[in-house]
Order: sequence, then C-alpha cells, then structure tokens
Amino acid sequence: MRTPEELDDVDWSALHHAYAVADDVPGMVRALYSGDTERIDTALGELYGKVLHQSTVYEATVAVIPFLAHAAGHITHRRADLLDFLVGAAGDREPDYPEAQRGRAEVAACVPHLLPFLTDDDVAVRRAVVRIGAQAVGPDVPAAIAALAACHTADPSPQVRADALTALAQLETDAESAERRLTDALRDRAAAVRTTAALTLMARTGTPYPAQLVRILKEAGAVPDGGIDRNWFPDVGSTDRRAADVLEADPDTAVAVSRHWIRHGDIGARGSDRAKELAGHWRDRQDETLELLLEALPHQRDDWALATRLRAIALWLPTATRPLPGLGDVLLTHATSTQWQVGEAAQLALGRLGDERLLTAVPEPDAQAVAALAARTGERDHQRRALTDPGLRYPLEILSALTARDAGALLPELTWLLRTHPAAGRVARRIGDWGLRDRAIAQALTDAARNKDQDLAIPAAVAHARLHGDADRAIELLTPQLSTPGGHWHLESAGLLGRAGAPLLPLVETFLPNSYDWTRMRAAEAHWRITGDPAVALPVLTEVAVPAPVGIAALGTLVEIGVTPPELRPRLTEWAHSPRRVCPAGWHTSFSELRPEDDRLRELSLRLLT
Repeated sequence: MRTPEELDDVDWSALHHAYAVADDVPGMVRALYSGDTERIDTALGELYGKVLHQSTVYEATVAVIPFLAHAAGHITHRRADLLDFLVGAAGDREPDYPEAQRGRAEVAACVPHLLPFLTDDDVAVRRAVVRIGAQAVGPDVPAAIAALAACHTADPSPQVRADALTALAQLETDAESAERRLTDALRDRAAAVRTTAALTLMARTGTPYPAQLVRILKEAGAVPDGGIDRNWFPDVGSTDRRAADVLEADPDTAVAVSRHWIRHGDIGARGSDRAKELAGHWRDRQDETLELLLEALPHQRDDWALATRLRAIALWLPTATRPLPGLGDVLLTHATSTQWQVGEAAQLALGRLGDERLLTAVPEPDAQAVAALAARTGERDHQRRALTDPGLRYPLEILSALTARDAGALLPELTWLLRTHPAAGRVARRIGDWGLRDRAIAQALTDAARNKDQDLAIPAAVAHARLHGDADRAIELLTPQLSTPGGHWHLESAGLLGRAGAPLLPLVETFLPNSYDWTRMRAAEAHWRITGDPAVALPVLTEVAVPAPVGIAALGTLVEIGVTPPELRPRLTEWAHSPRRVCPAGWHTSFSELRPEDDRLRELSLRLLT
C-alpha cells in the first residue's frame, strides 16, 4: 500500500485513464482523506468514471490501486465502494491485456493488508474484502484461506458466508478438501450458502446435473435470501450469471428451475430472466418460454422488468407453434398502461399475436404494433392504416410481410411512403423486389433518384432501373461511390442492377481482395449478379460462410445461385440440426427484435442441404 505523501513520486502525467492524461488522479485520492463526505462522493464518482471506466483497467488504474487500498484502511465513509473499486480493478473484462494483468497483481499484493476488514461491521465491506481475498497469490494464499474459512464458518451474514465459499473454491488446491467443504455446504442452514455450493458443484460436474443439486438450486433460489444476486466475483461472475450459465447448458433443467422460481414469486425476476434466455439459447423452445413469461408477468415489481418481459413475448410470438390460452387478455390489460414502455411492448405483442382488439380496445395504438398486426393478419385495411401512419418508425416488418400481390393493391400507400418516410430507401428496395410497374411509383422513384440523400437516391435509381430498364441514373450515382474506399456500402445496390451493371464491374472487382469479410462477400455477390457466372463468387461466399450475419448473407446468395459447395456440407449439417442456437441470441435482423438470425441460418442451411 502507498500513502498520500507518496503520490508525488508517481509521474501521473505519463499515465492515462479513460479520458485524458491522469494528472488529476492525485487530487481524487487526496479528496478521500478530506473528511468531507461530499468531496469523497465526488472523488469516487471521478475514479469510477475515469480511472475504471466501464470496468476497463488503464495505466492509471494500476498505479492508483495501492493508494486506494491505503485509503480504504483510513476512511469509513463509502469504504465498501472504495473496496469495490479494487474488486473491479482485479476484474476479468479484458484478462489478457497487460494492464489488466498488472491490475490484478497489484490487488493481490494488497490482500494481506485488507483481510483484517473481514470483521468490519458493514456487510458490504466484508463482501468486498472476501472478493479481494480470492485474488491472493503465492505465499499469501494460506493466510487468505484460513481467514476466509473462518469467515465462511462464523460470519453472521449468509451472503458473506456464501461469498467466502466461492472464494475458497477458487483458492483451495486440495481437491478432496474443497469437495468436502462444498458437499457439507449443501446441508447448510442458509439458503445462500446452499445455492452457492450447488452452483459450484453443477459447474464442476456438468450435465446431466445430479437431481439433488437441481432440487437444492430450485428450493434455495426461490426464497428472498437465496443467494442469487449480481454481486460480481472476478473470474467466476455473479451468482446470477453463474446460475444463467449452469441453466443454459441444460434446457430441461432451466425450464424446471425457472418455473419453480416463478411460481414462488419470481423474486429478483430471476426465474423470468432465465425463462427469457431459454429460447435465445435453444431452438424450438419458444412455446415454453412464452408460457413461463406469461406466468411471470403478475410478479414483476417495476415497469422496466415488466416491459422487458413483454418485449420478449413479442419477440418469440411470431415463431410460436401452439396457442397460449389467455395471452391476449393479459396483453390487453397492459396495452393501455400509462407507462409508455409497458404499453408499447404489450401493444407490439398484441399485434404479433394477431389480436384485433388492438384496434378496438386500445386508444391510439402504437404504429409499430398496427404494422405488426397487419403483417400477422394480412388484412388489407390494416395494411393501409399501417403504411400511412406517420408514427411508423420501422417499416421493415410490414414491408417484409407484403407479397407482390399485396403491394400491387397498396400503390397509393407505398407511393406516399416512398415520398415521405425517413426509411424511403428501404421502401424503394422492396418496390424493386416486388416488380411494381406503376406510373405514380415510377415518377416517385425518378424524383427520389434526384434526392441529395444518397441513401435514398441510389436505391431509388436502382429500383427504377430494375423495373424499367434504364440504368443510366443508377450508374451515374454508383460510379463515384464505388471509386472510393467507402464505396463498399453500395456493392449490394450495384449487384441488383444485374447485367445492366456491367459498366460497374471493374470497380466491383477492386473490392474482391478486400480484408473486410462483408466487403468481399458483397463484391462476390455483385460480381455474380452482373456477370451471371458464379465461378468468382463461390470461393468467396464459401470462405465467409460462418454462423454470423455476414455468413448468413452469403448462404442466402448461395441459395439464389442454387449451388451447395461440397466443403460446406459438414457445417451446414451442424447448423441445420443443432438443438442449440448456433448464432448468439442477441443477433437479429435489421428491424430490432423481429427475427433471430439463427432462425434464418437454420432455414438456409436446410435449403442448401436439400
């Protein structure tokens, strides 16, 4: 540890934090000793905001650690927050970075000086010191184990005792002793300790999980002091995250545990959190996810939690395979909420359910929800209403659902949208896809192609060329764009011109060896569309075909070409038949929360295999 008098021994001007040179750090540290609570609060805010910004360890973070460890021993106001800073500085956000490794080493060096605070009156202080104690290394480990073992046995707080068990599991190298301690903890009087023991053993044993451990996790996690919280532990994460990881590996256990927790009040939203993740990690689990979320709605204690669960329901409704009795009635009760996030999410779900009461029982329904209803039902009046609603922010959901026949019956509405909507470029693209040859549409496209906004002018000119054969304006707009390094954004548009894009082919070819996978993929796609010959495109598309958005786009192009490269078949088989989602749950198509990319990955893989 280092005293405030030693601050001047450090060349802070040679170090940096998140925003600038770290020469303001000494002032923050000195303010901690001022005795002025307001100054201490300000200093801590600056330390977290600059020196440990978003849990990132910088040069200045490493240098300040021994000073903060000293300060933690000499101040009482917000001591726990100061110690939590040290926990964060030993964290694992970027564990391979040199600064992160040095930060962990500095925190480890402070362990012997901070262990005495395991007897502090403040539970938050003791919990922080336990997590710091888990960073002990070398000759400091035996003393840390002894102190943490005493804490695990005698501390009056179940949470501190549970944290100590986690720390001991990290430090102990005697496997037999560690196993015995965890097994004994399964019978502990405190639910938090039993939960921690069960989670640690489940992570070690793997699936299928022993029934005893599943039962303990179900029962202990269903009570208020069950030990599942978001208190972060370096290397292993919070108990909430550990529960998520353990349950993610076994969907049947996840369903059983989530249902039990939800039926016991969904304390801390922990049951519905796991239910919300179920269909995001496993395919064909949408129906179970929806059932669990519906059961959890009455237990939500704040608007944000309620809204996130309603949004999850809206996400999975379009791919549900069986009706859920009573869902529409429940959604309707929330659709008129005065809390806009709740009302908007419930209305979107109601629309995706195809419930007409969205229009009859909800005053001024959200335009996005009306668009979802129109997309689900295909009713012409709903389509007209959605397309002409000035509040429609994201038109992709309804545009994707419209067939060419639908579009032909909605020419006035589409013309209005093309002339007025901020996303008119997307509208123009779909008009080209539908093959709409209409005088008013043609004039609107001609006008849009003269717009100063290239994101509108280019897709409008390309759509006009696709429909009417005159590609001059599109070539005129695309040539300067493709002549610059940033022109890769317009390769897809060049390809849509087909053979009419031949004058652009030399420019397109310059992007084929690009280091960026999206650029190579779009260049290959455009080359095939313009030439009609897939020989150049196939090796590139095969190379970038990975379970990521760029790879999924490449598979879509391979489907259009009608060729399945033999070397792709093993990967396609895995992607088509994996029970787990291959793409991360957070990846969705362009309209937020419209369709998980993994669904499209499976669909395209199956098509290429068959």
